[in-house]
Amino acid sequence: MVSLKDKDEKIVGYAILIAGLCIMAFSIASVISLSQGGEIPLEILHVEEESNQNIPPNDNDSNNTSDPDLDLGKILTPLFPMFNLISWLLIAFVILVAGGRVSQIGIKMMKASLPDVKIIRSETIKKIEKKKEPTLSDKKEKKKVT
Repeated sequence: MVSLKDKDEKIVGYAILIAGLCIMAFSIASVISLSQGGEIPLEILHVEEESNQNIPPNDNDSNNTSDPDLDLGKILTPLFPMFNLISWLLIAFVILVAGGRVSQIGIKMMKASLPDVKIIRSETIKKIEKKKEPTLSDKKEKKKVT
């Protein structure tokens, strides 16, 4: 295990803090650019354009007036951009949270290198001093004993 000096811990803490803030800034910037009309950086589902020339005509049941064939591709295709948008927003949120965790690690490293300082209220100090000072009756008893 590598031991770092206090000064080195502060430097590493600042570097980790800056890295976490950069990760968070990237996530926020990508969401802002997306809301301004930019393209989605990650497309999980994309639309494949099909030409109508490849589909053969259906000659065997021309007089059949039953339910038309349901093509799920045609129904779900308009939903692909919305699904891509929601998935990218979730990924950006996870990246944002990860950047926050990295920043917290950097802050903890900086705090660990600080010396331990206890703040004692003046009232507490006065109480301690009073307990240490012997009272007048204690002084008189000591004189009587000697």
